[in-house]
Amino acid sequence: MVCRRWRQVALQTPELWRRFDIGLGYPLPTIRKQWDWLVSMRPAAPDDIRVDCIQPGYPDQPALIYLWSQCGISTLERITHLEFVLLRSSTAAGIAHPSIALPNTRIDRLWVDSHEYPGRSTTHTPWEVDQLLETFPRVRYIKLLRQSCFSFRPGNAFLHTTFLHITNCVNVSICAGLSSFVNLERLWIQATTISEASASSTTTIRMPSLKWLCIYRATNFPWTKLDCPSLQVLTGEESVSDAIIQFLQQHPHVRDIDVQVDKQMFATFARTVPHVETLDLGGYIEGLAEWQTATDLVEPPFPNIRRLILDRTEEEIGLDLFESIVKTYCLLSISTTTTATTPPSIPPSQPQAHSIGESNPRKRAVDCLCVFGTTESFKTAKWAQSPLLAGCVRTSRTYSHLEPWLCLELRWPESSQSH
Repeated sequence: MVCRRWRQVALQTPELWRRFDIGLGYPLPTIRKQWDWLVSMRPAAPDDIRVDCIQPGYPDQPALIYLWSQCGISTLERITHLEFVLLRSSTAAGIAHPSIALPNTRIDRLWVDSHEYPGRSTTHTPWEVDQLLETFPRVRYIKLLRQSCFSFRPGNAFLHTTFLHITNCVNVSICAGLSSFVNLERLWIQATTISEASASSTTTIRMPSLKWLCIYRATNFPWTKLDCPSLQVLTGEESVSDAIIQFLQQHPHVRDIDVQVDKQMFATFARTVPHVETLDLGGYIEGLAEWQTATDLVEPPFPNIRRLILDRTEEEIGLDLFESIVKTYCLLSISTTTTATTPPSIPPSQPQAHSIGESNPRKRAVDCLCVFGTTESFKTAKWAQSPLLAGCVRTSRTYSHLEPWLCLELRWPESSQSH
């Protein structure tokens, strides 16, 4: 129930009526009436279309053909969001059919989802994503969620797709066909198992336009097969392995990296990416402070770093570790071999250089030091009370996909950073 005033406001706000939910299973004339009513509420036809195919026996192609023609969907010049929600991933082939093709419609986002996690399903019907892209050839961003047994045929050329997102999928054969996305700029593969047969292919996967790569828990991902000359960002918090080291050696132009690294791989990783400018580091962050004693490095790692993110949410960062990192990367005027706390005789208003110990060999300080945590953890953390934080500017940034975590950004004035 809503009041009359709210109802009037809603009816006079065309943006509220841009989404059209098609529940296949309802009488088709009823769905058509719903479309006509939505069209009457706004100057343009709805451009956010969700097709619910969770009823047994759907997707039904005759029903989709009827709706495409009767509702005028086949004549739309642009759809901002087109989503198909299936009962099972085994029915995905039903929406990849020439009879419901939209060859001239620009689609900003195409999502294919399933109510059933493929890992729990006993029915896996192979299908080709190529058929889906031939049905909707002008899609820019495609997301495949909770699907299984799909593949890409090599040899095609998909010119319009710039973002491919694959999440919670199993037994997928994508390696041979990734090169078909000749203008792909962003690739995100998450919680997905790539088939061993696909991963074992020796064919090089060339993606000349790829700039952003996010890999998270992607089993059998073919790191060493990739050739991405335009890549700038590697994210996803994958654990650094020999394969990732080889990938980074082949892509020295990557400047923004988000990884987990253990103690055994820290020095190798640091030597591989001396050029990195933004580093989101999880795992053995102690290596940032213990590089002299725990590794064979001869100077502080990551000499060109401009933004350093300490990604340790599973436990609190200790005060000694935090202050050592600050002295090494943020306050170059402070010796790296002094004690963790500032002597009482030094006023807390401004960090001061120490007279003992060796000078910091770094040439420049980082622009920003970031720490992941929650609002409550920041209030109780011992490092948050460090005297070295005197004079620094603190700001926080939230990320919708990382709630309740937020990123605390710390910036020191230039006067306290120089030698």
